[in-house]
Amino acid sequence: MAELMDKEQVLMAYYAQYYREASTDEVRKLDARLSEGLGEARYAELMEELIDEGLAIGMAEVEKREQQASPAPMATNEGMLYINNVLNLQSYAVEEHQLDYLQNHLETSGLELTLEPVKSYIQEVIDKEADEEPNSNRP
Repeated sequence: MAELMDKEQVLMAYYAQYYREASTDEVRKLDARLSEGLGEARYAELMEELIDEGLAIGMAEVEKREQQASPAPMATNEGMLYINNVLNLQSYAVEEHQLDYLQNHLETSGLELTLEPVKSYIQEVIDKEADEEPNSNRP
């Protein structure tokens, strides 16, 4: 199985969160969860890489945008496209099915999520989506 880089896994968690239409409070909770699960120093290092590469905006910017009444996800447009590229997902696919595509690709690609907080969060998001829309047509 191929491993994703740690920063890609963190970005993937925010990618999954985006498709759950997360509020700023939920972004804040995931930020804290990943920081605690990965260790503050390691998480800060990974987020700095993502921010420097324009793939994420960071919690300070999320909160700043919230104060300006402009909620923002952690992942930038470039970050979302980056994950689409890593997973070979079509960016034009119907948004309501992106989590299905994510789940299918993770199951069949041989890519391994090695960061437990990321792995468990993505599985929770996928499970919650399936519970809320069990009868929708899945790709």
